Amino acid sequence: MLKTKGRYLQISIYIMILVAFIFVMGITRNCSKIAATSIGGNSGGDTIDIAIIYNPNSLYLKDDSIMGLNRDIALQFSNEEKIPVKIWPVADMEDAMEKLDKGIFDVLASVPLDNNIKERFPTSQSIFLDRLVLVQSCDSSGAGMEVKSSLDLNGKTITIASGSPAANRIKNLANEIGGEIEILEADGLSDELVCMKVAGGEILFAVVNEKTAESIAKDFPILSYDNPISFSQFQVWLFNPNDSVLLQNFDKWFSVFKETDDYSTLLKKY
Repeated sequence: MLKTKGRYLQISIYIMILVAFIFVMGITRNCSKIAATSIGGNSGGDTIDIAIIYNPNSLYLKDDSIMGLNRDIALQFSNEEKIPVKIWPVADMEDAMEKLDKGIFDVLASVPLDNNIKERFPTSQSIFLDRLVLVQSCDSSGAGMEVKSSLDLNGKTITIASGSPAANRIKNLANEIGGEIEILEADGLSDELVCMKVAGGEILFAVVNEKTAESIAKDFPILSYDNPISFSQFQVWLFNPNDSVLLQNFDKWFSVFKETDDYSTLLKKY
């Protein structure tokens, strides 16, 4: 019982830190480059508003420093192309996509590429590869793991972040196994917070990107993410539908950047 209470306390502290981080970002020492989600976008002028999904691979806080693969790529693009950018951490993917569609944001980084995304937004070339995995609880020996293969998901409920492209993959998976899988979208929660709720026992199953699950599992060894839900997927940046010039400029720059040692170093780092 004491261990269980301790685990819940640890998760609660993580969640409070994450929420506090998102809402006070604009007053940190990085405020010239980073702004808080609550303020919005629409910076105006030549400034590009880049929304980045908060997770342990894309954008996160570590030892009072802001880090993340998408964050570093955005700043590299800004520095090399001499274009001012403002970065907005976001947790709710669907809300961020709505703001992107309205022009409040210029870019959203990054999401797994699928047909629904391609129909809705212009997308960059692949920034990196990731895949979707099932997250569930077990002990260090694997005991207690309820789902050992995709067939075991029949009749189960899987939680995903609101607006996550994982919904389409889960629906296809249900058809593949000839069963039913209920999808529960967690409004306002990021993949990271969904994983923490699995660790805390609030939900049984979640589907998130593998890199996110891997990072969270370092702090919560009770989490298992050994069951892939998809093959490797291209992770892409989404662009406002009315700004094809920005997309063309970014893709032209990124085609050169991805051949450099700096890009290779970023991939190894994150």
